[in-house]
This record gives sequence, structure tokens and C-alpha cells, in this order.
Amino acid sequence: MVALLDYVGGDYGRAVRDGQIVSPFEYEEQLRFVADARGLAGGLAPDAGPEDSLYRHLAGLDALVRARAAPAQVLRASHLARDAAVQRFGLRVAPRSRPRLERARSLYEQNCAVCHGLSGDGDTERARALDPAPARFRDPERLAPVSPYRVYNALTFGVPGTGMPAFDTLSSAERWDLAFFVFRLGHAGAASSETRMPLAELASLSDRELLAALEARGEPSPAAALAHLRHEAPFEMPQAAAPVQDAQRLVAGAVAAFKAGRHGEATRLAIDAYLQGFEPLEPELQARDPQRVARVEAAFGALRSAMAGHDAVAVTARGEELKALLFAIAEGEGKRSLPLVAALVIYFREGIEAALLVGALLATLRRMGRAEATRFVHAGWLLALPAGLATWWLFDRALTLGVAKRELVEAAVGLLAAAVLFAVSFWLISRAESRRWLAYLRASVATSLSRRSLLMLAGVSFLAVYREAAETVLFTQALLLGHAADAGQVAVGAVAGAALAAAAAFAMNRTVLRLPIGPVFAVSGGLLTLLAVSFAGASIHGLVQAGYLSPRPVTFPELPWMGIHPDLTGLAVQFTIAAAVTIAGLQAFRRRGDDTAA
Repeated sequence: MVALLDYVGGDYGRAVRDGQIVSPFEYEEQLRFVADARGLAGGLAPDAGPEDSLYRHLAGLDALVRARAAPAQVLRASHLARDAAVQRFGLRVAPRSRPRLERARSLYEQNCAVCHGLSGDGDTERARALDPAPARFRDPERLAPVSPYRVYNALTFGVPGTGMPAFDTLSSAERWDLAFFVFRLGHAGAASSETRMPLAELASLSDRELLAALEARGEPSPAAALAHLRHEAPFEMPQAAAPVQDAQRLVAGAVAAFKAGRHGEATRLAIDAYLQGFEPLEPELQARDPQRVARVEAAFGALRSAMAGHDAVAVTARGEELKALLFAIAEGEGKRSLPLVAALVIYFREGIEAALLVGALLATLRRMGRAEATRFVHAGWLLALPAGLATWWLFDRALTLGVAKRELVEAAVGLLAAAVLFAVSFWLISRAESRRWLAYLRASVATSLSRRSLLMLAGVSFLAVYREAAETVLFTQALLLGHAADAGQVAVGAVAGAALAAAAAFAMNRTVLRLPIGPVFAVSGGLLTLLAVSFAGASIHGLVQAGYLSPRPVTFPELPWMGIHPDLTGLAVQFTIAAAVTIAGLQAFRRRGDDTAA
């Protein structure tokens, strides 16, 4: 269907000029193609009504062709219908990898040169025997209404009524190579000027549309910039990730839908851009450039907020900013993380967090003179390690069921972790006064041991390490996604970080008996509170981004690394956590003052 719509947009100008039919054969073909496209749409989406975007655009295109409208109008209408089909059915309009010039040149010489000529001028013996004649790629008028995506479709399906066969034996990547090489031939020898544009836009826009876009953004020499974008840029630019290209396309569709007054469709497309285009790659990009990832997430939130405020000017501005950020992050600009150092930091940090709680428990048992019970604590944290791996495996399988549910699952897990952390931090801080804490531990541990419930100790140790183990595995997977070629560095960093954490835990276990345990747990409780605040804010922010909660923007400083975002829902939950723990801490210190006075 999309290929038919591209044919109509590109070839209609050869059938109608100034409202008159100049080629009855071509005109009848355009009418037939539009009818075929509408028939295909009816089979693909039989339940869609007349107000459906795809149906509406197809009907408009049909009316324009029957009215013998100007070619520019038909071209625009065909592209609107094509874009509606692409969005409806999730079609990919750009290659998954950067076109390869040498492979493209070889494929062209083997498969295309016999008809189109080595230079693309169509002056060959075989061409002269064909009717209609093969396309001349050196003809600017022939390329002007055509996009590489249309050439890709022609290579995939062939062109009815011509000598152009389907090259479906070639791989998708090879057909994309040829599609971009055709435009390289069409702009060979033209003056060029350095400029950049996302590969997705280069694939889906015609020369005419690219030229208009370059003029609109104030390019000093649009023609020279177009020559560079067609001749050099596709084969030289760093490869943008395909999902991010999808996100750019969906953001553009969301802005266009909002301008047209289809606010519900605009919101859906903005959410799809996040879930389908950005969120699947977020772990990989987070390991590479976390600061820029935070800016992209904030830009998605700003776009949704502008839509909620029905501000068309702001929606357009936020959409352009978001597309620019997506382009930059997909191109891999900015600093890249060193995998060895990143793995070392992750394993050391998570190891220290687990060792803090487990070490305090071990020290308490020794202080109570029950060193034989420490084996239960060791059993607990050792069991937590494979449990963390198993949890990652299960969640990894669950999250592949659909990207739309991934954010929901992650948010639910984050909120659960925040609730547990809040409960533990509240418990610790409310008992931070050392004499009350030691008395509580003596009573609890002695009671536990006297009842022969030593498995409880293993359970406490297990829970303390389980969350850290599962989180560490998830971080490692994200790091490997972004540095697949550096798995050795990741392994070395992980081993080094774990070794440093183990050494620190050993040293802490040796020295903690001489430290005041009350202040130690007060600080631990404070750290856990910060983690609870961060997890809760990040989880609610994810629910907002995924469309499960409506955005409620407020003026407030944003600290993404702490999960603090300028949204009322998240801030209210975070304030409640911080306030409850603060009250518990103040009460603990008041009791300490009362005990001192007594």
C-alpha cells in the first residue's frame, strides 16, 4: 500500500499538468493505484471508521486525483496518507544500519548498470529496447519527487508495467544500499556543503522536501547542502540506532497531529515515541551518556506537558528540541563511558550497600557472643546472589513480551523497592539512639536464638543483598548492551569492583565493633531514605512518561539522578517519605534528650 502511495505522489505529475490530462495511460494508472491502496487499507483495518486518519487521507487523495489537482497537492496528500499508514502499522522507513558505499557500488554494477548505465544516465543498449525507458537518475526532475524509501519499495516489489523487476532476493540492507546509491549518482559532481540530518529523514524525504526543509531552517546554500546529504552524508554519518529513528518520526507525527487538532492522536504518538523508540534503548544509552538521557526524558515530559496545556506554539518548539536531542544521542555525541571503570563503580557501590547491612548484623552477633550463628547470615547473602540472577532472567523474559508494558513493570518494581526501603529506613532511624538500639538488638537476637529461629537471620541477610544483586545484574546487562565489543573490560571491572567491595566489607567487619552503632544506623537510615525517595520519584516519572499517569508539571528544580522531576504527583510522594522519616528521627533524638536528662 505504501509503495502504491509513493508511486502516485511521484508519477502523478507526468499524467496531469495545469488541470489537463497529458497522459491518459498514466492518469488511469494513478486512479487504479489509489483505488488499490484504499482496497488494501480496507483489508488491513476493516474496523476503522471514516474519521480514521488513514481512511481520511486516502479519501482526500482520491478526490484530488479525480479533480485533476496540481501535482504538488497530490504529492502532499500521498505523503500524508503514506505517513498515516506507516504510523498505523509500525512500518520501518529507514535502514537498521548505515548504508555501505562499496557494497552499494558493487550491487549497482551487477544488477542495475545494464539498464540505468554506470553513471545513472540510462543511456544503454538495453535501455533503448525498453518501453517505457528506465529512469535516468541524473535527471533532477526525475529525482525531485522521489525518496530513497520509494526506491527501496521499487526494489522490493518491482514497478508494474515497466521492465523494473523485484529484487527480493537481495537482503533488506542491500536494497537500502542501492536506494541511497541511486541518489548519490543523481548528485554526482554537484557542489556540496557540510550539513547533517537524521538518516530516517534522509530515507523518507524526497529531494524536493529536503530542499524545502533546508531552506526553512536557514541553510545558507540549500542546493549545496542537498548535494552533500545525498552524495556523502548517508555513507559517512555515524549510525543512529533504529528505534531512536522511529522515535524521531513519531515525535514529528505527534506534533503534526496536534497542529491538526487531533490532540488524542498526538498524545498517543508522543507516548509511542517514548515506549517504542526511546525506552527500549534507554539502558544502553544510560551506560553511554546518562546526562543526555536525562535531558531526553525531560524533553519528552515537556512535550507531554505542552500538549496537556493545549499550547500549539510550545508543542512545536518542544517537538523540535526533542528531535534534536534524539538525533544527538543516537549519533553518539558527547562523552562515552569507559566500560571497565563503569563496571568497577557499579559493583563496588552495590557491594558496599549490601555489606553495610550484612556487616552490621555480623558484628551484632559477635558482640552478643553468638559467633556460631554467623553462618546463617552468610548462607542468606550467598543465596541472594543466584536469586538476583534468576530474577533478572525472569524479568528479562517478561519485559520482552511488549515494550508498552516494560515501563509499567519497572515502575511497579521501583515502587515496591521504595516502600521496603522506606520501612527499613523508618525503622532504623526511629531506633537510632544507641542505648535503645543495643537493648533492642540484645532482646531481639537473644529471643530469636532461644527460639531456634536462626532461619530468620538468613532471611534478613538474604533480603539485604537480594535487591543489590538483582540491580547489579540489570546494570551489567545494560552496560554490555552498550559495549558488546568490550565484554572483557566489563568483566575485569566487575571483578575489581567486587574485590574492592569485599575488602571494604572485611575491613568494616573488623572495625565496626569499635564504632558507636547508633550513629552508624542513623546514617544508614538516611541513605536508605534517599534511595526510597529516588526510587519513588523515578518510578512515578516512568508512569507519567508511559502515559499511565497524566503529567502535572510544576516549577521545581530537576535532579534526575535523585529521581526528582518537576511533577506534582512524584514530588508529593517524595515529600511524604522524607517528612515521615524526618519526624521519626526527631522523635528518636527527643527520646535521647529525655534519657540524658534522666
